[in-house]
Amino acid sequence: MADEIDPAQASKFAHAVLTQNLRLRPGENVLIEGWTHTLPWAVALSRETRRLRAHPLILYEDEAAYWDSVDAREDRLLGATPAHEWAALGKTDVYLHLWGAGDKVRLAALPDRRVEALAAYNEPWYTAARKAGLRGARLEVGRPFPNLARLYRVREAEWRDQVVEASQVAPERLQRTGAPIAKALERGRRVRIRDDHGTDLTLGLAHRRVQLQAGRVTTEDRKTRYGVLCSLPSGAIQLALDETVADGTIVANRTDYHDGGIATGGVFRFEGGRLIDHSFDTGAEFFDTPFRTAGAGRDRPGLLRIGLNPALRNTPQLEDTEAGAITVSVGGNARLGGKNTAQLFGFVVNAGARMEVDGRPVALPSSSARDLTPP
Repeated sequence: MADEIDPAQASKFAHAVLTQNLRLRPGENVLIEGWTHTLPWAVALSRETRRLRAHPLILYEDEAAYWDSVDAREDRLLGATPAHEWAALGKTDVYLHLWGAGDKVRLAALPDRRVEALAAYNEPWYTAARKAGLRGARLEVGRPFPNLARLYRVREAEWRDQVVEASQVAPERLQRTGAPIAKALERGRRVRIRDDHGTDLTLGLAHRRVQLQAGRVTTEDRKTRYGVLCSLPSGAIQLALDETVADGTIVANRTDYHDGGIATGGVFRFEGGRLIDHSFDTGAEFFDTPFRTAGAGRDRPGLLRIGLNPALRNTPQLEDTEAGAITVSVGGNARLGGKNTAQLFGFVVNAGARMEVDGRPVALPSSSARDLTPP
């Protein structure tokens, strides 16, 4: 893949991430986690780090070697927290995560218990990262991969280019766009979402904290367990909904992207604060299978998310970050300050709908990007 990536594009991307989003300072220590398919990006980030008079270190994992260990069932070793890596983490100021193993399709096919074992390091990692006081980012440029692009029916290079472009949207621009929307949602009691294609849904707001994600780690973020890392591309507002209020219908016009496949044509219908009917044109199993076992709260509204990034359009794994995209979920929202602890995140996304808060129109942004073309 190295010969497919334009060095000038990679350098520009690295400069934007390090200066705009992470505000790298001279003398800081930067740890970059790179894999086989993301090594060119890791190298570009390393080179730009030095240009900014800081100190890079690349933590490299080989894709084939990783899967060889998985095949050998060395799950406990792969999920361990080795002391030398944790020592490096303790001296890190800025951390860049390029999304681990590229073959997410193969990973999604493993039993849940094995996936949990392979990722057993995750919770201790966040404990160590908070102790180190680091700040960092998960870079979606590490997600495009050949078999995942085929599964999602997009061209890998176009997908990657769109992610790179969207990662360079300035945090200040996203903040300006999102601030009035966040203010309306913080103060309101009811939000209504409508379009001309069957969507008319009223949801409840409970004066809960509204998160505005603009691509920087904030002081408020640092108070939360997982807030030491932002995600890039960024640009979204999200909050936990009132779990008792939901009436009407939302019709999806964006794809739901999962590591194991896609769902399209989603429709949620609510009455009296409960999901009473749902359907999908394709991929219904990605909702129905976890829904059957999720338990109490699975049919209650979860979160509302408004996308802000104008350089995305129906982009895999970023469908909820596209400017003007409205995501409504059912199931758990406790992590955002809600009361629903159901082990489910089922969602649909509608881009381009109109929104009102307490009867007043709230202007939403729109995307300037093009649809990705099929392979």
